[in-house]
Amino acid sequence: MELTPVYNVKNLSFSYPKRDVLHGVDLKLYPGEVVSLLGPNGCGKSTLIRLMLRLLEGKGDIRLHGAPLYTYRHREIAAHVAYIPQYHNVPFGYSVEEMVVMGRVSRMGFFAHPSAKDYAIAHEALCRVGIAELAKRPFGQLSGGQKQMVLLGRAIAQEVKVFIMDEPVNGLDYGNQMRLLGMIDHLAKEGYTFLKTTHYPDHALMISTRVVVMHEGRIIASGDPHEVIDSSMLRDVYGVEAEVIRHKKRSCCIPSVHTGVSLCG
Repeated sequence: MELTPVYNVKNLSFSYPKRDVLHGVDLKLYPGEVVSLLGPNGCGKSTLIRLMLRLLEGKGDIRLHGAPLYTYRHREIAAHVAYIPQYHNVPFGYSVEEMVVMGRVSRMGFFAHPSAKDYAIAHEALCRVGIAELAKRPFGQLSGGQKQMVLLGRAIAQEVKVFIMDEPVNGLDYGNQMRLLGMIDHLAKEGYTFLKTTHYPDHALMISTRVVVMHEGRIIASGDPHEVIDSSMLRDVYGVEAEVIRHKKRSCCIPSVHTGVSLCG
């Protein structure tokens, strides 16, 4: 029996006033997958996920659980999908606990106040991501890695099974990158579904069940990470000469570094 996709994107296109961004994109996201969107800056990765969240409107067909996305209000989308952005600036001095409780908004009625149950779910979410001791700390005083864990906890508190993440490791040190990737891998094994953008082929190789490669607004490859990520793809998409080395059960990219090369072209 074939799985029903959580998301089904068909022939999706999008343009800003002076620039075409996406051209006829097709994408399916199935339950339990960890899908990494790879591609250079400006290829359309972030635009695609914003369209999938109805933060932008494009041309084409996007279906969430089989229903056209335009039939969902934003509150209804939040009852199915959690979005974890690349950056998150908070103008007020919310505590970690308050930030996670905000994930309950889609489950509460209009103008409702969080209940004891909402706080209990928030506390459990913080425990699951290993930062319960930070509950009373101001969110704005946390490190980048701690903030990402809080946002992941907030997504868990939403009680949804689908997470969309825009470059989740951006700005994190190496240790926090590995901890966050490990948490994604752990949650995926529990049945959560992830779609995440990334600039790191190595990270895609570590935890992805599928890789989708974007270039100039189109999807040019989709499949098993160990089959899609190779020297030819890295050269064509990033203009980098690199070998993909397999060691035991893991693969990694070994680029050739040339000094004195201009980044401006």
